[in-house]
Amino acid sequence: MHPSQQICEFSRSCKGLKIGFGLELEKSLKTTCEEFIMSVTKLVVEPLLSFVTKVTAVKVALSGSQNQKLESGIAKPLKDHAFASPEKIAELLQKVGTAIDEALPRVLAKMRLYLQNSSTRAILFKPIK
Repeated sequence: MHPSQQICEFSRSCKGLKIGFGLELEKSLKTTCEEFIMSVTKLVVEPLLSFVTKVTAVKVALSGSQNQKLESGIAKPLKDHAFASPEKIAELLQKVGTAIDEALPRVLAKMRLYLQNSSTRAILFKPIK
């Protein structure tokens, strides 16, 4: 093979490696960003998850057969459950508010330390805000 052909072949294979590496890097970055967004979202909405699970269980119990309703203590109306009392809901909202007011700004401040580029921060912050 002529040296110029070798150079062309080498150049093509390097270009292919760069494209493959770029795709892998992009895939890894996307996965990491998604994991980060999910962890920040969980940090803020964690108090709501348990409440929503309980509400769903009550709704399922209420939609079940009459026999299940009688046998299950869960089958009473939502307003009669302790977790759905006005005090508990106020406490839940306070926890979520605290997470938004305290935890989220700390996360954003740390991101600003590591991400100096404002356009990169805007891309990553948009789903969080």
